[in-house]
Amino acid sequence: MRSYADLFRTREFTPLFLSSAFQTAASTLGGLALGTLVYRATDSPLLSAVSMFGPQLAQVVGATTLLSAADRLPRARRPRASRAPSRSARRRWRRPACRWGRSSRWSSSSA
Repeated sequence: MRSYADLFRTREFTPLFLSSAFQTAASTLGGLALGTLVYRATDSPLLSAVSMFGPQLAQVVGATTLLSAADRLPRARRPRASRAPSRSARRRWRRPACRWGRSSRWSSSSA
C-alpha cells in the first residue's frame, strides 16, 4: 500500500475504518453532552471535566496498572482436570490391545 487511496480501496478496511471513526465521534459527542449537562447543573468546571474525561482516564489508568501487574505476577496454574495428562497417567489408561479381528472366537468362519 503506497497511499491512503490504495488503503481505502481495500474492501475489508473501509468498513472497519468508518465504524471506528463513527464510534470515536459518538463517544466524543456523548462526552461533550454529558459535560455540558453537568456544568449547567453544578456550575463546576472540575465536575464537568471529570464527567467528560472520566471514562477515558479510568481506562488509561486501569490498563496501565492492570497490564503491568499481569506482566509481573506469576501465571496461575490451570485446574488439574483441564491439563493434559502426564505420561504415567497415559500409560495407566492405555487401551488393551484388541485382537478381535484375528481371533476365531467371534469370526464367522469359526462356526
